[in-house]
Amino acid sequence: MTGSASTPAELAVLLARSLTAENIPHAIGGAVAYTFWGVPRATGDLDLNLFVKAERAATALEVLTRNGVSLDVEAALRSGLERGDARGRYGDIPVDIFFLSIPLHESAARRTVEVPLLGSTIRILAAEDLTILKLLFFRTKDILDIERILAVQGAELDRQYVRRWLVECVGEEDARVARWDTLCRALPAPPEKL
Repeated sequence: MTGSASTPAELAVLLARSLTAENIPHAIGGAVAYTFWGVPRATGDLDLNLFVKAERAATALEVLTRNGVSLDVEAALRSGLERGDARGRYGDIPVDIFFLSIPLHESAARRTVEVPLLGSTIRILAAEDLTILKLLFFRTKDILDIERILAVQGAELDRQYVRRWLVECVGEEDARVARWDTLCRALPAPPEKL
């Protein structure tokens, strides 16, 4: 193990440094990324996007295990192939791992953003891609997060990009698209600055 972490933010830095050193494309998502786009809130887990296909993810998973993430690499690879995700643990911190498995992930990989965190620089999901993923999960806490992202990001958030990818993922008639449209009407974007 190359370091230690006691919070999801510390773990994000630890894993980001190691993945970057190995040239493995990745981005932090979930509540850690949300802190930069919405209203910071506590979290007990870490969402990690590995922008590699599951069948090529063995090296990335080995980097995680070398850094203290407990997971069965073979089981994680199988889960990645079947579902596009896997789960590990770092002490008491659950680590949700998402592999490159749908076209949205390819777009998200090209749009990651570098941010400062705990004296380091990490890559996180762009606000729009985080919003889409939260819409896909569609839990109550995700909807609250989306409302806050809309409020904080205002005109900076590319709402058409979000809607286009959401429709691509779930279809025009899905309840998540209707909910997104309702949220956008309830929280209209302020006019862009000239």
